[in-house]
Amino acid sequence: MPVFFIEPEAIQGDGITLTGSLAHHLVESLRIQPGEELWLGHSGGLRFRARVIRADAGRLTADIISSSNPPPAPSPHTTLGLALIKSEHMDWAIQKATELGITRLVPLVTARTVIRLSPERIPNRTARWRAIAREAAQQSMRWELPEVTEPKPFATWCEQERKAMCRLLLWEHPQGRRLRESLRGKQKPETIAVAIGPEGGFDDEEVGRAERCGFENVSLGPRILRTESAVLTALAIIQYEWGDVG
Repeated sequence: MPVFFIEPEAIQGDGITLTGSLAHHLVESLRIQPGEELWLGHSGGLRFRARVIRADAGRLTADIISSSNPPPAPSPHTTLGLALIKSEHMDWAIQKATELGITRLVPLVTARTVIRLSPERIPNRTARWRAIAREAAQQSMRWELPEVTEPKPFATWCEQERKAMCRLLLWEHPQGRRLRESLRGKQKPETIAVAIGPEGGFDDEEVGRAERCGFENVSLGPRILRTESAVLTALAIIQYEWGDVG
């Protein structure tokens, strides 16, 4: 059973009351019954083991059996700047990036981005991405939800990430330094910013701009990967070298 994130106001003394979409999902979709136990928690805060005492349509109440304090925040804190790609591929990339522990995800509008969202579509699409990240965080038993922002221009994002201790830009240039070579032998930083481009990659002007903002160009090797595959590969390498995977 995954953990389900709740708001602090759902706690009432030694009990928890859920309403709205989460209660509906638990009662109507998962068919949770009185007597069953759930893991519920605040993002980045306490986690509760609770026993359901009542499950009605749109409302669920439970008694708290025990609570646990959050572990130390995972490090490094990783921001992923991900170029906008086709909807189903973007959804998959966000899901896997969340499972692999990103702290923040920023969709990027780049020179070769094919997907262009009109202003009126951005709120709904951003809400969808956040829902996907939330579901993935719950399923993988994360203690905190990653932040998912609205899309930003690549140049704006590069400037904003100047303070990140480690800045990496994935570039398919055959002479690029391998990602694993860049990580090994370095002290683990507290913060990382990783830029991954669209299917056509970053153009030369974008690469130059990133370099001026302190980004190092790195490669995943001779294979040309789809954007969503590059996300999974790059984050897995970073987690293996500096995180808690493997």
